[in-house]
Amino acid sequence: MDAQDRLDRPVAARHGWRAGLLLLARNPAGSIYGTVLADSVLAVEAERQTTLRDLIYAELVTVIIYWLAHVYAEFLGSQQGVGRRGWPRRLAETMSHEWSLVTASFVPLLAVLLASAAGASVQTASLAGMWTGVGALVLWGEIAGRQSGSGTWASLAYGLVSGAFGVALILLRVLLLH
Repeated sequence: MDAQDRLDRPVAARHGWRAGLLLLARNPAGSIYGTVLADSVLAVEAERQTTLRDLIYAELVTVIIYWLAHVYAEFLGSQQGVGRRGWPRRLAETMSHEWSLVTASFVPLLAVLLASAAGASVQTASLAGMWTGVGALVLWGEIAGRQSGSGTWASLAYGLVSGAFGVALILLRVLLLH
C-alpha cells in the first residue's frame, strides 16, 4: 500500500485510537504551532502574572490574535483564482482549517487549570502545562508523520523533534528566571 492509498483511507482506519485526537486537530501542523505558542506564553507570562486569571487571559488573547494573523496571512496567500464571490467561502475554509492552532493551545491550558485546582502555584501550574505541551507536541508530530505516510520510526522521530521545541521553551523559561 503506497502513501496515497493510506491517505485515501478514512481517518479512523488510518489512525485507530488516535482518530479522536486527529479530529480535534485536523491540522497537526497547526496543532504544533498552537502548542508551541501556548507553551511560549506560559514560559514568559507565568513569572509576570500574579493570578491564574491573568495568565489564562494572556494566553487566550495571544492565541486568538496569533490565529487571526495566521488566518489573514494564509488567506492573502491563497487568493489566486478566487473571485469576488468566492472569497467568503475561502476565508471560512481557512479559518476552519487553522482553528487547530487554537484548540491545541487548550491542552497545556487544561493542565494549568488542573494543577491550579490541585493547589499548585501559578508558576508550578504553568510548568505542568508546559510539560503537558511537550507530550502533546510529541503526539502532534507523530500524527503529522503518520499523515504524511511516514513509517513508525520516522513518525516517532517527527514526534521527538516536535517535543524538543517544548523542551527548548522550558529551558528558555529556566534561563529567564536566572
